[in-house]
Amino acid sequence: MNEVAIYNEAVKRVPAYRKFLMEKTGTIPEVNSPQDFAKVPLMDKASYILQHPLEDLCLDGDTSCAHLWLRSSGTSHEPFFWPRRHEDEKDFPQGMAKLFHHYVAPENQPTLVVVGLALGPWGTGIQTSYAFRVLAGDHPGLAVCSPGLNADNIIEVLERISPMYRQTLLLSYPPFAKNVLEEAAERGIDLPSRNIHCMVGGEGISERYRERMWKLLGHTDRDLHSVWSLYGSTDFANVGFENPLTIAVRRILIQNNLCEKILGEPAIPMLFQCAPNNSHFETVDGELVVSRIQGIPLIRYRSGDHIRFIPRETLLAELRETGFDAEQAVRDAGLPVPETPTPFAALYGRIDQTIFFYGANMTLDQIRTALEAPALSAYFNGRYLARADEDDQGNPVIEITLPQSEALTKADPDQLADIYAGEFAKVQSEFRQVCDQKPGHRFIRIKSAPDSAFELGWKTRHM
Repeated sequence: MNEVAIYNEAVKRVPAYRKFLMEKTGTIPEVNSPQDFAKVPLMDKASYILQHPLEDLCLDGDTSCAHLWLRSSGTSHEPFFWPRRHEDEKDFPQGMAKLFHHYVAPENQPTLVVVGLALGPWGTGIQTSYAFRVLAGDHPGLAVCSPGLNADNIIEVLERISPMYRQTLLLSYPPFAKNVLEEAAERGIDLPSRNIHCMVGGEGISERYRERMWKLLGHTDRDLHSVWSLYGSTDFANVGFENPLTIAVRRILIQNNLCEKILGEPAIPMLFQCAPNNSHFETVDGELVVSRIQGIPLIRYRSGDHIRFIPRETLLAELRETGFDAEQAVRDAGLPVPETPTPFAALYGRIDQTIFFYGANMTLDQIRTALEAPALSAYFNGRYLARADEDDQGNPVIEITLPQSEALTKADPDQLADIYAGEFAKVQSEFRQVCDQKPGHRFIRIKSAPDSAFELGWKTRHM
């Protein structure tokens, strides 16, 4: 369904959307072309989803369209429950089969799929478990185990069940997957012998992370298909996926300092290939905007993600012009070159500069609120920088940089980090849960920088 058809379907069937258009434009705009569609008002969760009764947001004003409810994490608001129709779900297993073809192909059986994602009402875990259970019914040798977000249970599966299979696919969140596998290795489990591959999602990964995981699992940098990531949202389903080609391209860009020359921005993005689906994607001022017919239809919905789409052949040709052939890099690794023709998507993070940490969103308002605690007043003048980083062991940390001052110079940065972590845990429940899972671990890093570091610019997290 193209963008014009999506719009007209929503106008016809969604009471809240008609009201939204009247409030924004004073009329129901007639849309007969992509040019007309581009003039339709943008919406987001705050201006649309949270302003209307749930039933009015649904198709035909009826919540009974749902056969499944999925919970999205509420960072600045209460959690929201998204209805999924049977029509939204029925093709999902077949789509997963195409995406995970290596793991469901008959010649690669038997395969064990371990779903180490949050279950219950959270979308990714419950949908992934469902999809692979359906696929297991049609692919002899494919089996699913869903221990969820429980390290001990995942390790037990890897220890007792994984050796029965030719390969094991672990699906989880980047830091959790790394921590679980490290703990399994410490308990004496021979991970390389189990031929474990890992699919992660929920936040970006660095190439340092991928290399640590390769080493932990006994893979090499030729195994471009062994640790990879997906990009999607409970709000609007999947956007894209990593594959050997996108990973090869990203590693070439990083190793040769080509991000700014090829992509136009110096920051290192995650690089995905768009998944074929029924959504319409566009970018507005660098932000991903999604239109999709589903339980709650979305029309020009602002995702909050800073993204850039690049035609596949355009990016590969620009790399070749600089002397690098990403397709040949995949062949040199002994792998087939993915032939998917869809564009590449370079994901830079959140437009609002939200930080992803252990699969959750940490907002600048929350970071600032913790900095304003009385215990930190001597060190905080209202300006700061914040970013997600890694420690020496590859574990995620939130790095807070404050302006240089006499008080900060005299302070112990580790002690300040512990004080800040305690204050941040008071205002960020998901951070508090991570701290509870790993008591004694330091997740905050406090640094200082001269005033020049706080000059306005798109790269800085500035307040």
